[in-house]
Amino acid sequence: MFELMVARKHISSDPKMVLFTVLAVALAIGVIVVMMGINEGYKSDLVSSLVENNPHLTVSPKENEDYITLYRTLSAIIWSYPQVEAVSPRIMGKAGAKHKDIVRAVSFIGADPLKEDPLMKVQNDMIWGDYSDLVFKKRAAVLGTKLADDLELRPGQKFNLVLQNKSFNIEVIGLIKTGTGSDETLVYLPLDTAQELLSQQDVVSEIGVRLSDIYTAPSIAQDLSSRFAYKAVSWQEQNRDVLQVMDTQKVILYIFYALIFVIAGFGVANTMIMAVTRRTKEIGILMAMGATQSSIVKIFLAESLILGPPAALLGCLLAWTTAKLIEAYPVQLPSDVYQVSRLTVLLTPQTFALAVVFALGVNFLAGLYPAYKASRLDPVLAIGSE
Repeated sequence: MFELMVARKHISSDPKMVLFTVLAVALAIGVIVVMMGINEGYKSDLVSSLVENNPHLTVSPKENEDYITLYRTLSAIIWSYPQVEAVSPRIMGKAGAKHKDIVRAVSFIGADPLKEDPLMKVQNDMIWGDYSDLVFKKRAAVLGTKLADDLELRPGQKFNLVLQNKSFNIEVIGLIKTGTGSDETLVYLPLDTAQELLSQQDVVSEIGVRLSDIYTAPSIAQDLSSRFAYKAVSWQEQNRDVLQVMDTQKVILYIFYALIFVIAGFGVANTMIMAVTRRTKEIGILMAMGATQSSIVKIFLAESLILGPPAALLGCLLAWTTAKLIEAYPVQLPSDVYQVSRLTVLLTPQTFALAVVFALGVNFLAGLYPAYKASRLDPVLAIGSE
């Protein structure tokens, strides 16, 4: 094809222009791919943190009631849903923890370890002890690591758990590290101990549910709420504000991508306009030899598009290298602020495919005006130009 041959000749005759254009587009692609990878990685880690550190579905008491009394019957009904993997009745509250002269406010969860562990995977986060030991010990607890450090507690030591006029002497039988802010206040107790502390018998605050498919939580919650008077809330509803922030962040990132797209496009367009200016006489000669305006447009568009694939390849390589560096040298994040403990770059084949489309799109759109400008040159004036 005549136009492609001329385009290749133009490119090979000006390596500096080629290098500048490829680097400009590659850098833009690299930045966009890394930003997309960070966004996807953070979203993936955040969702994992939300669903691993919270029930996928929570059933709360009826309106104007503080506790669920028929929790055993309700638990059996919940088990009838095929997606359910774990059901754990829980009673929750706040109290004061005291050791020596140190006092801290704590949030306690009372549950049967044999039911709570399948729900929250508690044992996976244990750094000392066995969560199932709570089955055999009534005055015992598993503490968040940060809380234990604040209270200067070690496994085997005891502390006082105080609520109103009650004070229980509790032994620390395990330490848990979830990597979230709950490590500063979390106390796991046996169900009957927590009920006794709250002066409540055979009731629970909520029923936590774990599902095989986390995205079925809204439909199951809606079904439970419509069939019974209890309030069922999915993890998406519980974390609606966080997920809305993620959606807003995505919009902001797309605006950022668009700005990079425009900047890279202007760089390519400027380079191609300069090429048209330098080759005015050559363009005039081609037109005098019979090249049509359509052929001139095709030549310059071909030049732009030929530079797309190497720019995309280099940009993807830059992004992949950056991702590997971040993986090798982790960037730590405050988990109490971001809900995740480290920065993750998640690069997918779709991300790289989008990078290739971006590179070709930038080069094509940036080449339109220079190509049109070249095709509109007067052959006589062009040949006579210096």
